[in-house]
Amino acid sequence: MKPVKLSPVFRLVFSTVLALTCVSGATSVWLAGQKTLSPQQIRVFENTTNTWQTGIGVIFGLLGGKAADLLDEDEDSNDAP
Repeated sequence: MKPVKLSPVFRLVFSTVLALTCVSGATSVWLAGQKTLSPQQIRVFENTTNTWQTGIGVIFGLLGGKAADLLDEDEDSNDAP
């Protein structure tokens, strides 16, 4: 199996999404552990929870897109004589 080549743009996008997802998830967990929340904290909690959930979807989408590209490359190399 040949090594996977990742473009710098893909690495930048993936690392940015991963970082924002981790920060949002950690903030959401921290706020969920508080006994009482002010209305502003409740709004921040809702936003960070939505951002975390969206980030997870984007991460799987990026990985799925990259996996599809790798499978297409593998099929092309098998078709060559």
